[in-house]
Amino acid sequence: MVVTDDDARLTRRQLIEAGAGLALVGGGALAGSEVFSGGAPQRVLRASVSGGNTPVPTFRSRPDLKPPAVSVTGRTNSPGYVLIDPSWGNGSEVGPLIVDNEGQPVWFKPLSGTSLATNLRVQTYQHRNVLTWWEGRETNYYGQGEGLIVGNSYDELMRVKAAAGRQVDLHEFVLTPEGTALFTCFPQAVKADLSSIGGPSDGTVWESIFQEVDLRSGRLLLEWRSLDHIPISDSYEPAYDPYDYLHLNSISVTDDGNLLVSGRGTWSVYKVERRTGAIIWRLGGKRSDFQMEKGAQFAYQHHAAPVDDDTISVFDNGSDGTNSPGDRSRAILVKIDEARRTARLGRAYLHPHPFLAGAMGSVQVLDSGRVFVGWGNAPYFTEYAADGTLLADAKLLASGAHSYRAFRSAWHGQPDDPPDVSLGRDPVTGLGTVYVSWNGATEARHWEVLAGDRPHTLAVVGAARRRGFETAIPLSRAGGYLAVRGLDAAGARLATSRVVKL
Repeated sequence: MVVTDDDARLTRRQLIEAGAGLALVGGGALAGSEVFSGGAPQRVLRASVSGGNTPVPTFRSRPDLKPPAVSVTGRTNSPGYVLIDPSWGNGSEVGPLIVDNEGQPVWFKPLSGTSLATNLRVQTYQHRNVLTWWEGRETNYYGQGEGLIVGNSYDELMRVKAAAGRQVDLHEFVLTPEGTALFTCFPQAVKADLSSIGGPSDGTVWESIFQEVDLRSGRLLLEWRSLDHIPISDSYEPAYDPYDYLHLNSISVTDDGNLLVSGRGTWSVYKVERRTGAIIWRLGGKRSDFQMEKGAQFAYQHHAAPVDDDTISVFDNGSDGTNSPGDRSRAILVKIDEARRTARLGRAYLHPHPFLAGAMGSVQVLDSGRVFVGWGNAPYFTEYAADGTLLADAKLLASGAHSYRAFRSAWHGQPDDPPDVSLGRDPVTGLGTVYVSWNGATEARHWEVLAGDRPHTLAVVGAARRRGFETAIPLSRAGGYLAVRGLDAAGARLATSRVVKL
């Protein structure tokens, strides 16, 4: 395709002055109203968001993508995007999903078969930002799979496997500055006498395991096994067989290089010496090394993470879905005094609906001091000011959809694939609408439209502001050929779609 547009490039000022519509430069391919910008006649298109207001939107340009819709109440100006991993929605697909502050999809990767994804987040690998997540299948509330590392063009850089024949579990996957990965493993079934807790003398216990491996070589650096450090009697779980007494569900690196791990079944967070695996202290539970002041104790918790020298964040589920010692789930900041061995509640962040999320959940303290909460198997994620004021609340609309965790992060995606286009046509007038999207392109801010009578000599006729995941642009000509090109915020050209016949 030869594009004859050397003198027709729109400036950033012209794009801004064209507002939310389409700026036309001397063409008649698109419908709109006359405006003037920089002395040249322009026309503004009524470009709109496509996809429909349904629990599972339909995109004309990408009919293969069916992420659950996200509704947002309130407003936030926090930079970056929201990263979630929806699963089990009625009619929607499973897979890692990035959405913007309005809940519009930015990037979605649907998974096939029985595969699931959890823990989508931005991490650092080889001095650059990457997307990471766990991918695999779920068995008995654990995962059997691998950790994925993906670059900003969504190219797969690495699949991280567990060592010693184990499988990477869905609960945690962390990259470290030392070039290693920390992750939970599918637990080991171990024969155990459970008679002391009302179970069988020849019972089975699930032993929680995590590993640290070198990313370059795959060499195992640490394997931590829970029965070496935490007795079965510490669990609050009622007896059953096999007995999932600990259910390790998060690992974080502390400022001193050691580890913070969460045991859901024991209602405890453990500080673990990274070299030996020895427990340095226990926070909460039956044998807490800290006096837990009012409001600081948690139950069936997820995602414990250090915030600063004396604060950790915890998602306090308050329930395991059957047993509910709490009256509602909370995101909490716990202040710990290691010298005095006391722990107090710093602040609790509550959802307007006082639900109990029986599984999953996350808490992220942003650089701004704001707090971002994923509510686990309750289909919400919420942003708060540091003082607890609710700023924005989002909900997955597909029935049954939920996300293991939710994070807010800066991300720059530049997909290798070009934009996708599809045409719709009015059966009476013959005029059409071009639908354009570009899965994962975070830098595209406008759509430059090219049209002509021949497919190999298209000229620029204008540029519409990008609206949502898929932008609908009405046309005012019934024949010829058309293509759409992405522009960044400064008007620089990114990539061009295939040419379609009108």
